[in-house]
Amino acid sequence: MISNSEGISVTENHKTELFTWENIKQFGTLAVVLKKNNEAVWTLSLNENFEVHSDASEPTVGNISLYKATIEENQPLTLHYMTSN
Repeated sequence: MISNSEGISVTENHKTELFTWENIKQFGTLAVVLKKNNEAVWTLSLNENFEVHSDASEPTVGNISLYKATIEENQPLTLHYMTSN
């Protein structure tokens, strides 16, 4: 998953799909839904250990969970924060 000025891109099985900001719905402060054709495809949520510091010199730490939006039971993918350096 990559977030940039265009939106959020998710890569699954070597295929990348861009969800532009118009297709992203935020729910509270901890989760967003990525939509295609006005239907949920993925949900992203911040885990309890995720921290963004007001001092930009301190690194962001923690994990994000990525859930496939499906009626079938599925396990979230745990993503680890990486800088773009």
